[in-house]
Amino acid sequence: MNENLSIFLAFGAGLLSFLSPCILPLIPSYLCVIGGAPMTAGAKADAAEFRPRLVARTVSFILGFSAVFIALSIIFTVTFGLMGGIFRYINIISGVIVITLGLHFIFDFISFLNYEKKFHLTNKIRGIPGAFAAGSAFGAGWTPCVGPALAGILLLAAQAGGIPRAVLYLACYSAGLGLPFLLASVFFNTFLKTSVKLRSHLPLIRRVSGALLIIIGVTIITGHYQALNALTAKWQAGIMPPSGAANSEVNYQLTSGRVAPGNDTADNTVPDEVLAAFRRAGIPVVASGIDPVDFTLPLLNGKEISLSELTGKVVFLNFWATWCGPCRMEMPSMEAVYQKLKNRGFEILAINLGERQEDVSAFMKEYSLSFPTALDARGFTGSIYGAQAIPTTYIIDRRGLIVSRLVGSIDWNTPEIISALESLL
Repeated sequence: MNENLSIFLAFGAGLLSFLSPCILPLIPSYLCVIGGAPMTAGAKADAAEFRPRLVARTVSFILGFSAVFIALSIIFTVTFGLMGGIFRYINIISGVIVITLGLHFIFDFISFLNYEKKFHLTNKIRGIPGAFAAGSAFGAGWTPCVGPALAGILLLAAQAGGIPRAVLYLACYSAGLGLPFLLASVFFNTFLKTSVKLRSHLPLIRRVSGALLIIIGVTIITGHYQALNALTAKWQAGIMPPSGAANSEVNYQLTSGRVAPGNDTADNTVPDEVLAAFRRAGIPVVASGIDPVDFTLPLLNGKEISLSELTGKVVFLNFWATWCGPCRMEMPSMEAVYQKLKNRGFEILAINLGERQEDVSAFMKEYSLSFPTALDARGFTGSIYGAQAIPTTYIIDRRGLIVSRLVGSIDWNTPEIISALESLL
């Protein structure tokens, strides 16, 4: 999965939030009050009696703060999506804030962040609904320790673009925070002993949290969180399905096999000079080209285009959306490459995922982009091509074979990349 790194970052941030000095020492009290039993020195026998009730209410408590975090992710993402052209500057500001919070975790130099408004549970929680309400209050009233980590994940999710992805990241953050809560309720007595030993390591945990926030901040500033994801993804020769899928709508036709019929016996080997050029440019490349799936999509001008129509040209196939910050950042460099190579048998086909024609047209005009753009209103083609994170780019040679796939935003207008593309021409 191309988003492993971001998912691990989100889960890890949640886990470190649980282990923060603001939360870990209070967990025994939280669990006892949630379970409806006071905590005493000889609580072992009592714990066995209220454990089933404790586990059920703990699950409800986790769902409560998860609902709040996910709602926040949606609000952040929608807000960022409305920022249009200033999105890139918001990314920089957000990244600087998260890095500053991370440095504070390590060096403790911002005094007002140490003013805590800790969330206190009372002994008046009643039943599962009460536990859910308590979890929601916990999520809404975070302390300075958990706040920066949560803010980092919220900003990462918002700059990634798209409500589904934002919900995924905050669900992973909630899982990282909630899973230890659940395990503590199941193994209550063991947790009481272990948590005491963990307290001596809280300063180290705080520093690790700070380092994680700095990493998140850097990815937000650079807009290359998808590129980091790509470092964790392995290139798989079978990335494309062996056969296409059919759709009832003419604008979403997919056909199986090579887009250049009649070349089934052709050698798929990628020439050595192409391999060398792509490696010098730092772009992934395969030794044997891969048959893509053909498709037909509407262009912005109302006409239709099929991938098979472009056989004989080098095709730069890019999946993107206007709300995607990294997509915005790389498109000027794509336009520069297009202007340099378009008269030499090079074509860009940018496939917009899930947006209205008027919004895409306005974006293309705002950024002065002239390369062909197709509309994949339902994301069907993007799904077939595995564009789980955007931007995702495929480079297809003149034979109609995929030779490279890159997930993430980069500057395409560099001498090394231009040379790599020219090697295909």
